[in-house]
Amino acid sequence: MIASVLLGLFALQGAEIRPMIECSEHMNDDRALLSCLSGLLEAAEDDLDTALAAARQEASEIDLDMPGVADAASRLGAAHSAWIAYRDAECERRASLLLIGDDAEAVATDCRIALTRARATELETQ
Repeated sequence: MIASVLLGLFALQGAEIRPMIECSEHMNDDRALLSCLSGLLEAAEDDLDTALAAARQEASEIDLDMPGVADAASRLGAAHSAWIAYRDAECERRASLLLIGDDAEAVATDCRIALTRARATELETQ
């Protein structure tokens, strides 16, 4: 019952396929579900690391072109640190709203995956 409610909630949150939906074959096995979500989070973080490395390279080039003016690299670092804090706090907030115990970890991980994927796309396209 809870699994079907969660699937419905996550399907309505956006046009992209939610991580919980991607791992839905494991909905009746908590350990397998968390393992699936952990794998998706690891892949999303790898993609974010790649996008962040490219953004850092671009920021460094901007700083070389305009020394002492843009400070792009340090601003990117500050923005990324703030974004990580936001992501983690927001996902914990979303998980706490459900008040369903063990499923909170899966909900928080689903959120981290979705936000991490969105951030990687943002860095790649800006």
